[in-house]
Amino acid sequence: MESFTAEGSLSEQGPGPVRSRDEELVRYVGRHGLVAMRHVMDALDVGRTAAYRRVASCVEAGLLERIDLLRSEAGLLRASRDGLRFAGLGLSLASVSPGTVEHYLRCATVARLAERRYGMDRVLSEREFRLAEQIEGRRIAAAELDERHGKARLHRADLAIRTEDGTIAVEVELTPKAPWRLKRLIEAWRWATVGGELSEVHYLCAPGQTRRSVERAMEGSRLSERIVVAEVPVR
Repeated sequence: MESFTAEGSLSEQGPGPVRSRDEELVRYVGRHGLVAMRHVMDALDVGRTAAYRRVASCVEAGLLERIDLLRSEAGLLRASRDGLRFAGLGLSLASVSPGTVEHYLRCATVARLAERRYGMDRVLSEREFRLAEQIEGRRIAAAELDERHGKARLHRADLAIRTEDGTIAVEVELTPKAPWRLKRLIEAWRWATVGGELSEVHYLCAPGQTRRSVERAMEGSRLSERIVVAEVPVR
């Protein structure tokens, strides 16, 4: 069993196609919280000029916001509250800080690779499936850590992929976690794959210490065949 990443790589007013393209763009950005222009170009399958023109139109209409948090990363986009309503997503405004930018962008890249393999309608961001869990009244890609005050404390994956064989939970690990915390999380994920709809867990890790720490946490444990460890793709 290998990671799916091994295969990996709009606002004018009016009815009809224009609104449809605007909605497609805003919906894409809103689903993932924060994306870069390269993600927009890939997701919409358009060139740089067309992407920048449509983004500029949506920014002018107040549907998208440009986020300037890092000098090293220009062209970051977030859906505004009006944009989220326009796209009918039912999601809250994404909370973004300098420390979360890299994780947002890596997750968006991983999601695009997964969408190419499984289809866009089968890949859910954490923002999407958290809302879906509330609506459906069940866990989609969550592991139970413990119970506090009679209520389960959950850890949710970064992405969920719904397949015919069950749901794949995807964790994007960019920095090492404390060994005790990581071991606890992996054990929780193992139990989540037993007897439920969650079929696999994919840990996509930054190379070096981050990946080694995940692999060490899995040593000598049961059900390891349901957990895949691979290198996270570049953003």
